[in-house]
Amino acid sequence: MTKSKNNNNKNKKINNNNNKNNNKPINKLELVLIIILVLVVGFFLIYCGKLSIESLQYNRRINQILSDDKEIERKWLIRESDIPYDLKDINVHVYDIQQTYLSFEPEMRVRNYNNGESYEFTIKDNLSKDGLVRDEYNLEIDKEKYENLLKKREGVTIHKTRYQFYEDGQLIAIDIFHDDLDGLAYMEIEFPSKEESDNFKDPDWVIKDVTDDVNYKNGHLARFGIPEQG
Repeated sequence: MTKSKNNNNKNKKINNNNNKNNNKPINKLELVLIIILVLVVGFFLIYCGKLSIESLQYNRRINQILSDDKEIERKWLIRESDIPYDLKDINVHVYDIQQTYLSFEPEMRVRNYNNGESYEFTIKDNLSKDGLVRDEYNLEIDKEKYENLLKKREGVTIHKTRYQFYEDGQLIAIDIFHDDLDGLAYMEIEFPSKEESDNFKDPDWVIKDVTDDVNYKNGHLARFGIPEQG
């Protein structure tokens, strides 16, 4: 009996000590750490949500544009130093492109994306007089077919870095050229309809719209290089 009572008293003391520890107030350092943790988690969730939304918008726009075999695209000559976008943003898709022409009429080309990550064969034809609309057919190919097609090369292979992203309701592509075309830069926007293209106003930071100037088509660059600006 005596032992049992003593054990009961010990248990009561332990419980009282535990209650005191549980009721111990949080010190300032712990409070600051909790606030920082909550803020970090909150910002992370907001960032992931923003990333998911922009990725969804990007993919939705691509699907709109690729809904048929028509390319409706406007092109602007730009200065790399004037680009107002953050091309290092996580939502910017970056592609290193080696573009080689097999024929200029009709336009046939192959592309090597990101040093062998993927390959593509493209045919473009029936360009409208204003340079805006043409038929476009794309086919993903393997490395062996790509290398075989390269034997039919015409002109110079174009090397450029493309930065593609969704901004202000548009799918924007910034092309920075290298090698023989170093110093040349374009902005391109592809539209799902001619009406939407016609309603789009030129950004105030570009040099000029070159959509209807054949000298700035990539096929012309592969043959004759950078056009002289008058």
